Amino acid sequence: MNPRRIDILNILAIVLVWILMELLVNPFGDFPLNDDWAYGRSVQILIEKGDFRLPDWTAANLFSQILWGALFCLPFGFSFTALRFSTLTLGLAGVIATYGLLREVETSPKLSLLGSLVLAFNPIYFELSNTFMNDVPFFAFTSLSFYFLLRGLKYGSVLEVTIGMLITYLAILARQAGLVIPVAFGCAYLTKNGIRKSTLLKGFWPAALAILIQISYQKWLQATANVPHAYGDQIRTIFQEASLGIAHFIGNFFQVGLIALVYLGLFLFPVLVVIVPTKLNQLPPKQKTRFLLRTFMLCVVLLPILFWIHRLMPLAGNVLVDFGLGPAGLSNSFQPNAPPIFWVLVTSIGVVSAALILQCLLSAILEGFTRQSDFQERKWVITFVVSSIILYSVPMTAMGRTWRGFYDRYLIVLLPLVTMVILLSKRNLVNQNGASRMTSAVIIVLLYGGFTVGATHDYLSANRARWMALHELMDREQITPQRIQGGFEFNGWYLYKEGTRISADKRANFSILRRNDNADYLISFRPINNYREIKRYPFSTWLAPGQSNILVLKKL
Repeated sequence: MNPRRIDILNILAIVLVWILMELLVNPFGDFPLNDDWAYGRSVQILIEKGDFRLPDWTAANLFSQILWGALFCLPFGFSFTALRFSTLTLGLAGVIATYGLLREVETSPKLSLLGSLVLAFNPIYFELSNTFMNDVPFFAFTSLSFYFLLRGLKYGSVLEVTIGMLITYLAILARQAGLVIPVAFGCAYLTKNGIRKSTLLKGFWPAALAILIQISYQKWLQATANVPHAYGDQIRTIFQEASLGIAHFIGNFFQVGLIALVYLGLFLFPVLVVIVPTKLNQLPPKQKTRFLLRTFMLCVVLLPILFWIHRLMPLAGNVLVDFGLGPAGLSNSFQPNAPPIFWVLVTSIGVVSAALILQCLLSAILEGFTRQSDFQERKWVITFVVSSIILYSVPMTAMGRTWRGFYDRYLIVLLPLVTMVILLSKRNLVNQNGASRMTSAVIIVLLYGGFTVGATHDYLSANRARWMALHELMDREQITPQRIQGGFEFNGWYLYKEGTRISADKRANFSILRRNDNADYLISFRPINNYREIKRYPFSTWLAPGQSNILVLKKL
């Protein structure tokens, strides 16, 4: 079959899978999730008052995301359902862009489809696609910009480079980390065209313009008295961590870097199942032995470090929690606890895969810069991908696992880039994947997908019941929000007042949003001492098949 026709069919398959997943989890519901109550407020103000105001809760630029969300609210007015569909649209675009990126590094259609489904079935990515959080819009803008910039460099297309840079600026106006892209592009441009005065100018003028856009945006926020209280929190956190000494800073780097590698290894395990055995089969016996020995030694080093810090998966907070997805938003959770042996197995898979990823990264760099012929033309691709990973990862790991530091959702940006590194580690691997290995990978991906759909369904189902209880309490019983402890998102949406600067410390803000000491009524998943149950709202769960309840409790 014609390759273009295969690509079209694969993209249609991605769209159908995405729609089917959404039909299963049911994304409808006018309620906020995680931090998106704050971002939703900005869209509501823009729609209803025509004023652009950033929430004090955000540290990101958010500009392009707020405008995108407002477009989806224009037909029927503001709602979190409309905002959720705005993110779902970008989530699908990000998966399709990932497929395109893998095809551009000469990956077979079959393996490219596998790589894109690994992303679609990723629990963090899919759950966040069903919110108005900042992560998936940023990912979509980033992956689309990478796709056009890669094609522009590959084919010498000024038009595609221009489109890629325009989308890059949208990524920057969603989150400051987008500044990584034009800098990495400049490095790749110099690698491809040589270092001269003219190439320096052509390669890095997009980065200069990106910095100018960021500075201008900040000046505009200052001129309109619209700088959020938390704006630039991550930069301040990096400086605070660095001020504690070089040993502390390096410790952060290795600890968070290890955690990030284990997550990425676990998520990309299906791709490694296809690639690594093929690579081993092509190596001479001595090189194969060295490869296996290096993998074993890395595991011997990495596993004890994790156990030394007393951590098993999930290693970082926010979305992936104990056998489910979150955050729960309430003081307790309906989600079951997986047995320790389950997380030991999951952590071990992540560690072994992390060791393999490190070897693929080293192999891609060595193959690209020490061999000639067909590898020579791919130096700039490797430079583009690897420099993007490094430029994005170093600040992330430098923040450490502090209150304002690393969250598991920050890693989704790296998924397509690390997948490309795995595939670039050997060019002739991509079309030599055995049927049995591909079958094994597909089975693993489907298992991932089953967990992802089930956990996302439960997360949305629980919140749907929770907000039904809250609205009935306010509308039918005429209880004011000030008398209700409805959880993080409820307190944020109804009780957090923009501009009041509840506290100079975001930790204190979070504590206030977690509890309402004046509340007579409390929403919970379980009974609580000194409260009596007055009503319950059942909801179905799939991961632990059955029924759970949202309880409306009244203080004794």
